[in-house]
Amino acid sequence: MEQTPFTPQERVESLKAGGLSASGAILVFMILLVINEWLAQWPIAVSKLPESWISLSGSLASVAISGLLFGVTYRYAIRQDTNPQLKSGVVLAFSLVRGLAQIDTGFGITDTVLPFVLMAVESWVVFSCDRIILDQALQRGWLKPFATNQPAP
Repeated sequence: MEQTPFTPQERVESLKAGGLSASGAILVFMILLVINEWLAQWPIAVSKLPESWISLSGSLASVAISGLLFGVTYRYAIRQDTNPQLKSGVVLAFSLVRGLAQIDTGFGITDTVLPFVLMAVESWVVFSCDRIILDQALQRGWLKPFATNQPAP
């Protein structure tokens, strides 16, 4: 019988990666919101903080879920690989999916797409920071990379 690489220990490590990534995504998103609020006093402002707690909670939930899924996927995708193109590809894939959805929404509700393009760039910043956080956690041994070679039963 073939042994699956998805052991309970691997699942725990994936949850740790997802939790760390979700936490990092929320932190980076909040920092970007504060920076954006500061920029709101200048003529280049594109948006402000969400005006209601419900809107802010929805944004935070979306970022947290995206971060969690990114962390789990990133750990699985890179395994023990040090290929920077693979790592960047995972970041770009998640950034494009989230960012293009935001741009598409922008096209549907307004003629001004610049705020939505900036939100897409924001997604790239969030996932890039998550990559740095996860890479550091893997290097320091806080997370274990996904094992590609399982011992024979």
